[in-house]
Amino acid sequence: MDMQGTALIRNASMDDVETLAALEEASFSGDRVSRRSFRYLLSRGKSLTLLDALAGNTRGYLTLLFRAKRARVYTIATAAAWRGHGVAAQLVRAAEQAALARGCTALYLEVRKDNVASIALFAGNGYRVFGEYEAYYDDGMDAWRMEKTLPE
Repeated sequence: MDMQGTALIRNASMDDVETLAALEEASFSGDRVSRRSFRYLLSRGKSLTLLDALAGNTRGYLTLLFRAKRARVYTIATAAAWRGHGVAAQLVRAAEQAALARGCTALYLEVRKDNVASIALFAGNGYRVFGEYEAYYDDGMDAWRMEKTLPE
């Protein structure tokens, strides 16, 4: 795989629905965002989906939902070939900047308690556990609730 070049993080559009859905399906065995949901999210003003691409290949995406002064990381996925290359961390930083630009003071999310990589990603970027949900996912797995206060 060519690791050369500069990745572009951009706002996803309706033209990206199939790409987003394919990456979602490849990344998760359950609790997937559907094509219909991606179309809804991309057509409404209270969400933003960031897409990371390199030489036309989608490496990952992150969807934010906006509510008052807080933004929620709704979903994040990285293509298998790009895991461990900093794609998710770049998307998280871009999401924080997008949230700041919209006047948000914090980001929060839910993460499976068994998702060691995602927990490490967010903890390493300054997110802290502030609660939990029991049996949050379709398969009964619990979730940590994490958040980060954004700098002013």
